[in-house]
Amino acid sequence: MATRKLVVYPDKDLMIQAGAQRFALALLDLLAERLPDSTHRTRVDVALSGGSAAQPLGLVLDDPLAEAIDWSRVHFWWSDERFVPAYDTDRNALEARRLLLDKLVADGKLPESNIHEMAADVRSTDEIADAMANAESDDDAVRAAADAANDALLDAAARDYEAELIRELGPKPTIDLMILGMGPDGHYASLFPGHDEVKVTDRLAVGVNHSPKMPPLRVSLTAPMIASSRRTWFFAAGASKVDSLAHVFSKPNNPNYPSSYANGVDEFIWFSTEETVTKL
Repeated sequence: MATRKLVVYPDKDLMIQAGAQRFALALLDLLAERLPDSTHRTRVDVALSGGSAAQPLGLVLDDPLAEAIDWSRVHFWWSDERFVPAYDTDRNALEARRLLLDKLVADGKLPESNIHEMAADVRSTDEIADAMANAESDDDAVRAAADAANDALLDAAARDYEAELIRELGPKPTIDLMILGMGPDGHYASLFPGHDEVKVTDRLAVGVNHSPKMPPLRVSLTAPMIASSRRTWFFAAGASKVDSLAHVFSKPNNPNYPSSYANGVDEFIWFSTEETVTKL
C-alpha cells in the first residue's frame, strides 16, 4: 500500500481549485501510461463521491489541460450513492452530471455508456413515503417488514453494481482514481461509525440501511474495494472535521472513524486546509 501524504492549503476554495487542476493532470498521466506490452491503456476508471469531494468537478473544464483529455476513454463510477429516485437532488450522480458529466456528454466527448451509476429507487413517491413511515413505526412487526423490504432492495442494488464492476473490469476490479470526502463524524463513502458495513470484507458493494445522515437508504463500495484503488484522494475541509481527522490519522482501521480504513495502492493523498489540521 502507498504511504499516506497530506497536502494542506490555506483555505477550501484554493483546495477545490487545486483539486480540479490535479484531476485534469492525473487523467492525462493515467491515459498516457503504457502497459507491460508497451501499448497505451485503453481506459481509465474514476470513482466519484458527493459533497466537497465533488466540487472540483465544476472547475475541471476551466483548465486548459481538459481540452487534451480523451474523455471517451474515461469511465466514471461512484464510491457510494443515496438510494433515492434518479431525479432526486440528493443523488451524487445527479450532482456530478450537473457539474461536469452532462456537459461532456452533450459535447459528444463522453459516451453515456461510460457513466456507471448505482441504482436509483424506482418506487413511486407514495411507496417510498409508506416504506419510510413503516420503518419508523412503533409496531415491531411492521417495522421489521419494512426493514426487510428495504434491505432486499439495497442488497440487490449493491449486487448489481458488483456485477457491473466485474463485467467491466474483471474478477478483481480496480479503480484507477478514487475521489472521496470525509464527514465530520469520520465517515467516508456511506460507511458510518457504529455500522457494520465498514467491516465487510467479502463484498465489493453493500447496502446501507438507517444511515445516520439523511437520506437513510444508501449503497456503498466496501472498505477493501476502496483500499484497492491505484490512487486514492481525500478532500477534507472545515473546522467541524478537526477532531475526526486527528483520529483518522492516529489509528488505522478504527471503526469509530471509518475513513481510517481507506488506502491506495500507488498513491494515497489527503487534501485539507489549515483550519482542519490543527490537531495533527
